[in-house]
Amino acid sequence: MSSMETEPVSISRRQAVFDSLGPLQEKFVVKSRDYKMQYAHLYFMRLMLMRPIVLEHAQQKWGSLDPKAKHVEKVLDVQQGDISYLVGTVYMDMKLKPNILDDITKDHWIAAQPDRPKYIDDSDSVYLEDESGRVKLTGPKINSDFFVTGVIMGVLGSEDTDGDFKVIDICYAGEAPQEQSSLMETDEADKYVALVSGLGIGSNEFKPLELDLLAEFLTGEIGGTKEQTNSSSIVRVIIAGNSIIIPDIVEDDTKTKKYGYDRSTFVTEPTKILDRFLQEICSSVAVDIMPGDKDPSSVTMPQQPIHPALLPSARGFSTFQSVTNPYWSGVDNVTILGTSGQTIDDIYKYVKSENRLEMAIKTLNWRHLAPTTPDTLWCYPFKDIDPFIMHQAPHIYFIGNQDKFATELVTGKQGQRTRVVMLPSFALTGTIALVNLRTLECHTVCLSSSTRK
Repeated sequence: MSSMETEPVSISRRQAVFDSLGPLQEKFVVKSRDYKMQYAHLYFMRLMLMRPIVLEHAQQKWGSLDPKAKHVEKVLDVQQGDISYLVGTVYMDMKLKPNILDDITKDHWIAAQPDRPKYIDDSDSVYLEDESGRVKLTGPKINSDFFVTGVIMGVLGSEDTDGDFKVIDICYAGEAPQEQSSLMETDEADKYVALVSGLGIGSNEFKPLELDLLAEFLTGEIGGTKEQTNSSSIVRVIIAGNSIIIPDIVEDDTKTKKYGYDRSTFVTEPTKILDRFLQEICSSVAVDIMPGDKDPSSVTMPQQPIHPALLPSARGFSTFQSVTNPYWSGVDNVTILGTSGQTIDDIYKYVKSENRLEMAIKTLNWRHLAPTTPDTLWCYPFKDIDPFIMHQAPHIYFIGNQDKFATELVTGKQGQRTRVVMLPSFALTGTIALVNLRTLECHTVCLSSSTRK
């Protein structure tokens, strides 16, 4: 061998211990579907489970006030002029918010209201309700914050002459307790979880070259030794929804169906492309794929896994896992929770703010993933549980299919540390996020092609 030649470098992917977090994740799995139940059960269970938590925080916050504020158990038992605090469920009275009457008008051929980017209006009102009834909330504190239907909160104030409750202060459940990660206390080599959403295969924005670049980056087939070493530190890939976009096709009634389906209205190519992509990366790294609102999955939350039969090549790998939306998991004692974006998209319609990162952080403080279910975000009518309650604070909390990338490390009052990550569409931006499991630091990688404008 000449002095100019060098021996090839052998690079192995780092290994990590995966935890399915069964007790947390199993709540998102709907084993039998029964839509005969009323959604009132879900609201009732949410209030019953979260009221003691909010009440405890309210007593700690307001119990030592002078003059002493008293707790009133039922909202309709408030006495005018007395300083007191209540715990109940927020209800937003918004005339632009969709309701069941829209479906009735459609059935009777009456033009229904168009879908709106926001439900907000100057006439909106905030109410607090429990089993006994509801009371309207007023005051500067109400006007300075934002609220969505379904949040459990405590309010301090007094009833005025109009029968409304004038709020002085507000209390939420706060961030849930968090398990300590032993990995963060060690000097182990850095390991990363790769987060990506909105592959958009089949959409007008889809760029096959960028999908190929993504596959090569994740499998370590791109760049030199340094880049390949960095790729080898990725121990898991989570794809957060909207991987497949069925293109809009004008139906031609003159064509006849062949073998049970019409090729002009049923397109299989996006699914085949996704399957080949997953097959390639699953040969190298573990992959979890979540459904989004565009994917072939259930419409209601929690969305059930994309059926493996649609991905015959990928499902042959032990590293492949089709999972629910939302999704709980653990990697090396670092807990991960994420959604494909519908939860924040729906909250966004209730508030004036454009800051989606702020909304995601609010859900941690509310201790609830999807408070607007079932009011304006469709969900399964659970009876005995509310699976969207965060009984545990994750170390990594991601939201897929957002307008842009944003991140913040949130610290709770009990020392909780949660890395919140807002993931943009990969089809639109070519961006993925890498989160360090040891430090919770987060950075992006942009895999842009020359065809991107």
